[in-house]
Amino acid sequence: MRDELFYLGQKIVSHKSEIAQGVIHYQEQRYSDQLKLSGIKKEQLTEWRMQLIEMLGQSLYEDKVETFRKVKEWTGRIGKVALEKGLPLNESLKTLSAFRTAIWDIFTEQLHDNQISAALMLQVNKEINPILDEIAFLLNEVFLTQQKDQLALIHNAMDELSAPIVPIAEKIAILPLIGEIDTHRASSVMETALRKSSELQLDFLFIDISGVAIMDTMVSHNIYQIINALKMMGVQSVLTGIRPEVAHTLGNLGITFEDLKTSASLKKALEDVGFTQYKMVLPV
Repeated sequence: MRDELFYLGQKIVSHKSEIAQGVIHYQEQRYSDQLKLSGIKKEQLTEWRMQLIEMLGQSLYEDKVETFRKVKEWTGRIGKVALEKGLPLNESLKTLSAFRTAIWDIFTEQLHDNQISAALMLQVNKEINPILDEIAFLLNEVFLTQQKDQLALIHNAMDELSAPIVPIAEKIAILPLIGEIDTHRASSVMETALRKSSELQLDFLFIDISGVAIMDTMVSHNIYQIINALKMMGVQSVLTGIRPEVAHTLGNLGITFEDLKTSASLKKALEDVGFTQYKMVLPV
């Protein structure tokens, strides 16, 4: 059996160009169109496919550990190109079955003439299928990693937008908070506020909560933690925009900010540190 597998493996390797062309015949037209739109040259694509076919042929007589090492390297390299070119994962995975069919075509005549037994071809499939399955798994891992990286970038961008530190003068900035302040967002706001305060070397940070929809015990605690952390960095925080209904709700909950500097409005808080309203004369 080993000698027969060696023979078939060598035959697959020697016919890799023909098998690569056969894959094109079996892949779906939609995927063929996507490949054309990707800008990948046909010669390059054929070369990659011949590399895979050669590995499949060699797997019939080479060490399995070495085969899977080469497969992992190949899949990582080709998977990265597929991502960069915008090729969909599902279409790439479906095309893997075309390799198996194209390999069978090489031995069709010999099978009909009983030169190769069906049992032997089943053994070939048994050897090759795990490799194709591994490629499918590795391709999925490549795409999942890329998705996780993209989601992380999106979350970071959203976190930055959820805590926009706006410098208005040297060592002075404003942090307008809008919407809901849950535990995750509070942690993000604290991280951004501490980092930006350090970068801008702030002395004052005005935290305006006039746009915060709900102010309850949890939200108040989160804001208090942010202000306390800033205080430890030497940044004086001023809490502004406490609406009457919010103040009433906080009073009923027994929540106070007595040890924190507060102001009814951002305008009033800015005036308290020297910012005054002035009229701007627009040029005619």
